[in-house]
Amino acid sequence: MRTGGDRVSEDEAAPLAGVGLALYASPDATDPIGQAWARCTSDAEGDCSFVVPDTAAGQANHSAVMTVRQTAAPTGWYTNPVLRTGPGSGSGSVASPYRFQTPPLQAGNTYRSTREFMYSSNNGLPTRSGGVWQSSRDNPPLPPSCGLDVAVVLDLSASVGSQLPALKAATDAFTDALTGTPSRMALFSFDEASPSTSVGVNYPQLRSVSTQAGADSFKDLYADWTLGKGTNWDQALWAVAQAPEHYDATVVLTDGNPTRFGERRGDGSNTHFIDVENGVFSANSVKAKDTRVIALGVGSGVAGVSGLNLRAISGPTAFDGSNTVAADYFQTADFGQAGRQLHDLAVDKCTGTINVVKQITPADTTGEDVTGSVPAGPGWTFAASTTTPGVTGLPDSQTTTADGTGTVTFTPGYGANPSADVTVDEIQHPGYQLVTQGGQNAVCTDLDTGRRVPVENTASAAGPGFAVDAPRQDAVTCTVYNRPAEDDGEADLTVDKEWDVDGHLYPEGTQPDGLDAQLTLTGPDTASPTPQPWGVARPGYTVGDQVTIGEQVHLGNDACTLTRSEITEIDGTPVDLPLPYETTLTAHHQHATVTNTVTCCPPDDGGEHGGYGSSSDAHGADGRHGVTVARGHRATLDRPGR
Repeated sequence: MRTGGDRVSEDEAAPLAGVGLALYASPDATDPIGQAWARCTSDAEGDCSFVVPDTAAGQANHSAVMTVRQTAAPTGWYTNPVLRTGPGSGSGSVASPYRFQTPPLQAGNTYRSTREFMYSSNNGLPTRSGGVWQSSRDNPPLPPSCGLDVAVVLDLSASVGSQLPALKAATDAFTDALTGTPSRMALFSFDEASPSTSVGVNYPQLRSVSTQAGADSFKDLYADWTLGKGTNWDQALWAVAQAPEHYDATVVLTDGNPTRFGERRGDGSNTHFIDVENGVFSANSVKAKDTRVIALGVGSGVAGVSGLNLRAISGPTAFDGSNTVAADYFQTADFGQAGRQLHDLAVDKCTGTINVVKQITPADTTGEDVTGSVPAGPGWTFAASTTTPGVTGLPDSQTTTADGTGTVTFTPGYGANPSADVTVDEIQHPGYQLVTQGGQNAVCTDLDTGRRVPVENTASAAGPGFAVDAPRQDAVTCTVYNRPAEDDGEADLTVDKEWDVDGHLYPEGTQPDGLDAQLTLTGPDTASPTPQPWGVARPGYTVGDQVTIGEQVHLGNDACTLTRSEITEIDGTPVDLPLPYETTLTAHHQHATVTNTVTCCPPDDGGEHGGYGSSSDAHGADGRHGVTVARGHRATLDRPGR
């Protein structure tokens, strides 16, 4: 028997040790055969072997047909003893036990799950398997704080049909619920492939939805999407696993069971074990990056026993009507209800919080016009305090980071108080001025209801502020606008470079021979990317401008592989942002650092080291961003004899 865990390539799953399997005398037997040889546990190579005695002619086990079933999963994993098979339409669903019968046993023969049994290429067999026994990773929890970095994965199979506008509306509801919080979103699609054949592009880079403008920009990405055909959970989740970004959650909205896997393999009409198995391996790779997988099955195509397959790619906890955050998978009647559940999921983590979104208004606007405002960059500080007795956690001070949301979050401990009077003071930056809205220093909204929350203007020595009565059971978001002073809006950007070669840091210019990179910057104004020297300021920008930082890397040593290229610092704040990256200039003199991580590996023949330094091959040599590749033995999926 071959066992698999995380997908590591298009058709390979890493071996999974610790899987308990047993032989049963018949498919319906309650207990395994009561002999030690009838049990095995997979080793580090993902192999689990039974040596069956007495199989010669005339002996007790000659021509015996036994059944293999799973008895245990390793720590951090769970079993899927039953999966749903049947037509992709959702009709004729069958809860099929995940078990496999051996051929009639003959002395001296070896029977492999990847060739002689379990494995099948017959699309007419609902229990067709790839021959690699699947187990599911435990689903990581959501972070405890308000705000999410989330990848939304939309099913564009033909069966969605006239419900496509409702699918988009459900995604809109989720996006709007995250607006006003420190949240970012990425977007994926699938039909028989990912991206969907009708769309042709995914958007893995996280985009801020902390402002309404950001949310609207995100919704525009899928506004004109059309439908394709087929349903491939495997490719959808594998696309997420391969993305260089880290997501707190991956939300899969689907109206049907998988009918495809890999590069459009499968018959496209029916769900077999192999379609689900491959989805499980790819989901495991997503979870391995500490990303929670939330599966929302919408409509009759994923009702009833189809929950078994949703469970397999997410986790064992079904939505029971009240456990929105704890639930791994949902089965809902329509996309409208799915939209409400997504809204609740977004808001639940923010109950009792006060979120402040800082926006920078273009210098050429006047009065209270905030058209074209963008989230502030790192370094904007707000201080919150309260006069309500018994409230804990305040005073507190929070500073915006380089995550692109321009948001800080305060989480008071309300105790027995139904609400708290909270005052938020902004530490005003030189060269900026507050832009009021209707004469108020901030615009506050209840995240759950969308209603305005009254504010009172305040002031302190540090700068202008506001006071708000924050209810314990609600989440409040407040937007504060600043504009660069009219006479001082000029800005410049300097980008430095460092190289991490086999664990040794080299500033640009001191790195080993053969390693070279050219910085590119967009702008000023609308100029396309052009070369810029490292460590030299590019002037001519205006505070509030958006600039894309990129680079072209050349490695002149064949033994070296670029494993990561990212921005690691903005204005003194450590960050982890993949290139190319679009940043907003929020100060007159902005600085960033780009770090390239390079692994130089010795040749396989044990000869002289072919790279630099003395580090071992710890990062791998496949050059993929954000994908952990298991070394050594791998399980090959749907390929007999491997």
